[in-house]
Amino acid sequence: MLALTLTVTPSAAHPSNKSDHGLNETTYCTLWAGDEDVSNVSALESRPNESSAELCTIAAGTDIPLDTPPKAVEQWNRGDLQEFPTTDATQSVHPLNATLSDGRFIKDAYTEIFAVQPSTRARLSPTDQPLYVASNGTLLGTVDYRVAVPTAETTDNRRTNWEVVDHEIVGTRLLVDGDVESTASGTHTPELPYSLDSQTDEPHSLTLVAEIAVTVERRVSVCTARDARGTCLEWNTQRERRTETHIVRDSTDVVAYDLTISGYHAVYPNGDLGLVVYKNQPWLGYSLPNGDVRGVWRFYSARDPEWDTLVTSTDEGQTVDHSSLHPLQVHAYPIETGPTPSPRRTVTILETYGVETQPPTLPETVLLGATDEPYTASYGIATRTKSTENDLTAVTAYGLVRGVEADASESSFVTVPLNESELTLDVLNTTEDSVTVRVSLRDTQTGEPINTHGREEYVVLQGQRMNTSDNGTLTTTLSQSTGSVSARYEPGRWWRSVPGYVGDSDVVYVRGPIQSTLSVLYEVAVPVSLFLLSVFFIDRITGWRVWPPWRRL
Repeated sequence: MLALTLTVTPSAAHPSNKSDHGLNETTYCTLWAGDEDVSNVSALESRPNESSAELCTIAAGTDIPLDTPPKAVEQWNRGDLQEFPTTDATQSVHPLNATLSDGRFIKDAYTEIFAVQPSTRARLSPTDQPLYVASNGTLLGTVDYRVAVPTAETTDNRRTNWEVVDHEIVGTRLLVDGDVESTASGTHTPELPYSLDSQTDEPHSLTLVAEIAVTVERRVSVCTARDARGTCLEWNTQRERRTETHIVRDSTDVVAYDLTISGYHAVYPNGDLGLVVYKNQPWLGYSLPNGDVRGVWRFYSARDPEWDTLVTSTDEGQTVDHSSLHPLQVHAYPIETGPTPSPRRTVTILETYGVETQPPTLPETVLLGATDEPYTASYGIATRTKSTENDLTAVTAYGLVRGVEADASESSFVTVPLNESELTLDVLNTTEDSVTVRVSLRDTQTGEPINTHGREEYVVLQGQRMNTSDNGTLTTTLSQSTGSVSARYEPGRWWRSVPGYVGDSDVVYVRGPIQSTLSVLYEVAVPVSLFLLSVFFIDRITGWRVWPPWRRL
């Protein structure tokens, strides 16, 4: 038996420092988070595109956060897969950690999932990091094997030889949860489409299966006649063909990502847009007519380190070399503790619904500023937007997987009427140490009273929460004799009641006995003074000599 040997060739653990597969240089430089950060500034500065050189210089020394999942990753992976080394029956090329299996003649056979796209590895928490994939996408894979036949055996009367007649990858197929989803002809680099049920958050199992077949011929020759010296003069040869098939497979768990949104829609009396958006899966955020709401997520692209080396297996042993293949994967990670509006002068976040979640830890090689504080994994956001557009045509939610988005529609959003309220405050009675006031609260549009009892809305009277009754009023005595009395209506969340309301307020001033007397005197003195002043001017102009009025007394 031949001894197995393992030869390791020192090489860099990252691809060459040049763009490929149709990607422009600037895009290419941003895709390699987690690589060794060794800056070759002199080489970069010599590039004619100054902006490209600047970005690539930054990327050479650190990693680049991305605002959206890059489409370039899919272009790279498709191009990279086509560079899978060409092999023959004597060798099998595979990544270092591939699961190999042997048959009688088929050796070192395997299949490996190269990429599922479009997809994003969502780093939700230290333990929850699903691979989100688009409901309709493509699985890329690799398949290889080698053929080994027994060595020739020769004796005086018998010779046994083996020959490979034919070998092939018969076909590949993709299974979803054990059922055949799609098939392809035999190839070392299959690309298989899939369509997943997106109605569940439970993982789906994607399994790439390849069938390999080899036909060998065994020739046994027996000597049937010899000369006087013992040399065989005639050989009787029997031929026998044997065919072997071998199945290899590789699986990965994914979660179908198909973003849907629903919620509530309202128009404020001044024309502002009120919107409450709920979603079914983690999201990037959503656009509004005059701004947007940004979630907590940023992205980076990194190579799969298991493809850093390729092993070539032959009868003589194994050699390990730097891989020419570097499949990329998009990752999402939280960078903020909660969602943010943009611009703040036009978009206001009213409320966020979500679960406080511990942030994940990024790999040590990824130099990015992920949050280290618990963040809000929101499932709903309420906003108010200054806008003259109050329909839903400009509202689109964006997902964590490239190309997955959801447009708002009238059928999935409930329209809630949002009316103005009118709060009036009247003083009913005053004493030396108290004042009795009445608050009246009504719907400005309909005139109907607003009863706050049993609802989350309320009236704040002199800093105290109170409720109106069925007729929309409340009467109470306060322990003060002078000064201002204020009241304001704090409506509940408009999306939790029909109709919704905007708030209102009122202020009255309470006078004591002395202040009331002075007020009466003031109210009398002002008109009398104005009358006398008028008489004075008329006397001066006309010469009637009626001034002063008491001159004839």
